[in-house]
Parts: sequence; structure tokens; C-alpha cells
Amino acid sequence: MVLNNLSYTLFVILLFITYWFFVPSYLRSKVLLLGSFGLLLYLFPVHTLLILAVSSMVYLAGEFIASDFSIGRKTIFTLTVLGILGMLAYYKYLPLVTQTINYINFLIGNSVKYKIPETVIPIGISFFTFRFIHYLIEMKRGNIENRGYLKFINYTFFFPIMSAGPIERYDRFDSQCENIKGFKWEYLTDGLSRIILGLFKKIVIADSLSILARGLSNPNLNDISYLVAVYAYTFKIYYDFSGYSDIAIGTGRLFGFRIMENFNAPYLQRNISLFWKKWHMSLTRWFMDYLFIPLGGSRGTLARTIFNTLIVMMVTGVWHGAAWHFVIWGLYHAIGLILLRLYTLYVAIHINEKFKKSKAVEVLSVALTFNFAAFGWIFFTNGISQSMHVLKVIFHLN
Repeated sequence: MVLNNLSYTLFVILLFITYWFFVPSYLRSKVLLLGSFGLLLYLFPVHTLLILAVSSMVYLAGEFIASDFSIGRKTIFTLTVLGILGMLAYYKYLPLVTQTINYINFLIGNSVKYKIPETVIPIGISFFTFRFIHYLIEMKRGNIENRGYLKFINYTFFFPIMSAGPIERYDRFDSQCENIKGFKWEYLTDGLSRIILGLFKKIVIADSLSILARGLSNPNLNDISYLVAVYAYTFKIYYDFSGYSDIAIGTGRLFGFRIMENFNAPYLQRNISLFWKKWHMSLTRWFMDYLFIPLGGSRGTLARTIFNTLIVMMVTGVWHGAAWHFVIWGLYHAIGLILLRLYTLYVAIHINEKFKKSKAVEVLSVALTFNFAAFGWIFFTNGISQSMHVLKVIFHLN
């Protein structure tokens, strides 16, 4: 769903006027739900009905999980989460699995070749599936009290964050639904300023950098040209994605909501761990809360911490895209995090604190972190073969 075209703008204006000035406060959440659902139903009718059906099942499962029944709650929770992940796997990852099986068959001399399925991926599937899982886990933990079917459906279909996040939490969203009373000028001024900032990032900066960034997919460039493309893509992806988040957050603000922030100067951090705390923050927090910490986090042995880091970053890579180069990108960042952990445990403790906090060390740390992230984008945007070619040319490894 494109947030920067004329049709979307007209829809937001119409819904904004209706929401604030033509309905009483107790009906606003219903109007927001109708607007969000109507927009998605118009744009993606089949998939919107699919999402409605799945979200209804998730809600019913959540109610059962939170009930007083002593039998079956864990089973329902497990089956529902597996069902959500199965839907995600079918729509997003089945072609990758089929391609991988075909490639393995080719390597071992097996002539069997399976047809790669053509699936149309539902809008925002990676995002709403994670919001569903968050909801079920928090229901299981007993952390969600103020709930209802329409509340959950409103949370599911809230249009500004539907297609690309941020991955908002249910309790934050619902508490704001309950507390929005009347129109305030700050909703309009804050929202519009954030939307304008996002449009500037996407249209003026990101789109301009796209021309240079496309060089990463060209197999015939020299080392300097590839370096220019690497840094162009590094800033392009930041301004494109953070710009989208700004538009989503600003649109939410128009309706009185404060959506979770997603970026906070990630390229100015001193190490790769801090980078991930500032890059796509709603996703990082999700993985921290629902995967890394349940696996044991960094509380156990060093080997266990390394294992947990590898798992989380591999899943992070796969979440971003159904291709093996995303797995490599995730492993690349896992290696960075593991090396940072080893440095912290065995090297940093022997370095003078005053030296570590010096301006020169800070500048060097930021530069190293920035460049580590920048070169990682090579694997993010290219297939493995082209990525290796780019690195060979840059570092003269041919």
C-alpha cells in the first residue's frame, strides 16, 4: 500500500474530517475501523477477507487462552501460533523452499523438478502475523485485560501501520483508543509535519539516491563505483524506510495516536548492538521480547548466547525476505554481534575507561559501526553471487 499517492491522501483527508467533526467521540473507533477495513477491502478484497478470518480465529483463540479452562489452553496457543506461522510460510516462503529442493535435486543428480508455486503475498503479512503472535503471547501471560472483538479488529486493520509497520503493541494502541476524546490542533500540526518529513525523506532523498544505489546490481562496475553504490544504498534504505515510518506515524498522529518510533539515528551508534536498538526498533523489540529472551538471552553460557544470537539474526534475515541472501545478511550481523560480545568480555575490560570514552574512540567506533552496517547491505539487496562479486571488486580479491 503506497502512502504517498493522491488517492491515499484524499482518503486520509476524508476520514480525518469524518472522524473528528461528524461523529461523536464514542463512535470514533468504529469509524476508524470502517475506514481502515473499507480501504483495504477496496484495494485487496480477497486478502482482506482472509486477514479478517484469521484475525477472528486469533481473537477467539486468545479468549480461550485467557479463560479459566485448565485443559487445552497450551495446545490452543501452540496450534494457533503454528497456524499463523504456517500461513506466513505458505505465502512468503513456499517458493524459496521449492527452489531450494530443486537445487538440491540438481546437485545430487535427481531429475525431479517441482514447479515453483505462484503466490500473491497478502499485504503486510510479515507485520500482522507478528502482531498476532504478540497478542497471543501477551494473552497467555495475562497482560491484556481491556479487550474485545472490535478492539482487536481495529488493531489488526489500523491502516497507517498495516503494510510496513511499525509493529505496534496491542496495549499501547487500545489504551490510546480509549483516551482520545476531542480534536486538538497538535494532532494536525504534529501529524502533518511528520508526514511532510517522511515525504521529503522518501521522494527527495531516497528516490534521488536510488539512481546511484542501483549500481550494486550492475556486474560491470569498478571498485570506486561500487563503493559509491554501497554508500548510496546505505542512505537510500534508511531514508526510504524511516520516511515510510514517518508517514505512518504522522498519519496515526492525525487521528490522535502516538505510534511506536522505528528509527533513532542508527548510523550514529558506537557499536552494532546499539545500531540494532535504533534500527527498525519495533522489530528489534519484538525479537528481543518474543525470541531472544525466551531462548535464554545472554543470561547463560557464552556458547548459549552465541547460539541465541545466531538463531535470532538468521530469523531476522529470513523475516526480511524469502531468499538465501537475506539469511547471509542475518548471519553477517550475527557475527558482528558475537565479535562485539567477545570484545566486551575479553578485550574491553583491559582498556582504560578514559581512553574508551575519548572523542577519538567515539568517532572511530561510530565509523566502524556505520561501515559494518553499510557493507552488510550488499548482501541484503543482491543475490549471493552478485554480492560476492561486488566485494571481490571492492577489495581487489580477483
